[in-house]
Amino acid sequence: MAGAADEHPQQPAHHAALPSGETTALLPAGEVPSIAPLARALASPPAARPAAAIAPVTAPVTAIDAMRDEEIARTRLFIRMGWLLSLFGIGTVPVIDAPRALAISFVAGVVIGMIVSFGYHRAFADPRRYTRRALLTLAVICVVNGHLAVLLYGTFSAAPILIVIGIHFVARTEAERIARGIFAGAAVCYAAIAAAIASGAIADPGVFASDVPTGGAALAAGALFVLATFWLAYYTARQFRAASLAAIDDLQRATRLASQRAAMMDELLGDLERARAGPGRHTDQVIGELRLGAVLGRGAMGEVYDARWIATGAPAAVKLLRPGLAGDPAQRARFARELAAGRAIDSPHVVRILGGSAGPPGDAPAFLAMERLHGATLAELLRREPRLPADALRALTRQIGAALDAAAAAGVVHRDVKPTNLFRCDDGTWKILDFGVARIAAEPAPDEPAVIGTPHYMAPEQALGQPAGPAADLHALGAIAYRCATGRPPYDAADPAALLYAIVHRMPARPSTLAELPADLDRVCAIALAKAPGDRFASGAALAGALDAALAGALDAATRARADALIRRRPWEVRR
Repeated sequence: MAGAADEHPQQPAHHAALPSGETTALLPAGEVPSIAPLARALASPPAARPAAAIAPVTAPVTAIDAMRDEEIARTRLFIRMGWLLSLFGIGTVPVIDAPRALAISFVAGVVIGMIVSFGYHRAFADPRRYTRRALLTLAVICVVNGHLAVLLYGTFSAAPILIVIGIHFVARTEAERIARGIFAGAAVCYAAIAAAIASGAIADPGVFASDVPTGGAALAAGALFVLATFWLAYYTARQFRAASLAAIDDLQRATRLASQRAAMMDELLGDLERARAGPGRHTDQVIGELRLGAVLGRGAMGEVYDARWIATGAPAAVKLLRPGLAGDPAQRARFARELAAGRAIDSPHVVRILGGSAGPPGDAPAFLAMERLHGATLAELLRREPRLPADALRALTRQIGAALDAAAAAGVVHRDVKPTNLFRCDDGTWKILDFGVARIAAEPAPDEPAVIGTPHYMAPEQALGQPAGPAADLHALGAIAYRCATGRPPYDAADPAALLYAIVHRMPARPSTLAELPADLDRVCAIALAKAPGDRFASGAALAGALDAALAGALDAATRARADALIRRRPWEVRR
């Protein structure tokens, strides 16, 4: 699901909206059964996950996710190899001449390490249990046991290679602070032991102890060499990780570019189909009180006709289902919902429904008569220019925010606010289109799939299959504002499951890292895209007012503090 795919132009440049199926918010029928259970499976509440968790793992979404998958598998392999090395070490104790207390300490440390690592090996089978705390515990055990081995076999023997391996392993993980701490701790411990032996403060207790009686300088040089290998292990591991992340990111970028180009080709083909305006099968027919003219656009579910009221000659636009779908109760129900929603909302920023019928099959054809609009959808505008100017973004947010407030007051939740459903008229007025999947509080809940909405602009509660309220529409408006300000949607992924996971569990990249934007706009987006509905703006007017203030550099202190608290709790995703 490429970033451009969700902005597929679904109505011609001079028309209000295409048939309901053309702007459908339902995920494709074949995807709903597989995506919805997966989304619920990934939906463990944040409070239920360990605070120190690195992150649950599912389908990789970014290069960091792909590296994390490899890291968990590598950690479990490292643990298993550690068991073999531990058993070998214990097996050597009876045949070497080592101080009894040191040998007992070494065996005890190794046994404790094996027991603890066995528990972690089992735990890490569930990626959600791979935490920084667990990684730190394993690393500390490795360092302690490594230094016991150094004391047992000899400080200036080959034993320090065990510590080098451990440092390299930890430094390859994403826990950079832990890696630095382990490197520093190991270096300090080894330096202290080597200094004490080289200075003659203590005798080398190792089985392969140094036999240089007065070689303090030589021993010091050997210790520095070992410490240099520690640093080299740390440095090369961090560089290898950075290079791997860059390579994976380059591959994903190339994949996204290819998919975006494919999506653009699909859009062009769709535009060609919709551009074939002309006579249709219903041209010159009379539907209700309207005479149909040329086809303005075609979609998978139906056609949109230019029309005129017979009595007055006034213009209109009419949606008709394709003949094969005219008997589908679900599609007729969509017409009924759009009729009801359009009549319930009193706003100049919602496309006006002038009439229609969604009666049972066999009655008059299901149709929607709407006001005839001239202009372009937001999707079309963004395809010409990836970002909206500040003044255009202000107007969009203010007018669509007012429309959503009017819908909420009427008990209507759109549930599919996205660029293809926002239309800018030639006079600058913005209007919301297509209420075909709207939820109307006064009506019984329809029988529908659990996941409804367009994933790129979907709220977390929608991705989880939970009921969507007005806050979900405001989240979508926030996602659209993010898209218009930065030139890219908040979330992008290679497949729907990964996209839904990101929406539920992750934050997008900080907007000001993607475009030259004020820091206050970061704060507005943090509130607008908050995971919990109660953390978002209470109304479209509040969102629009905050965005306007942010662009002017005048966001109030209370909103800044509120946003900063949200960002501390759930930081922006770091794009590397």
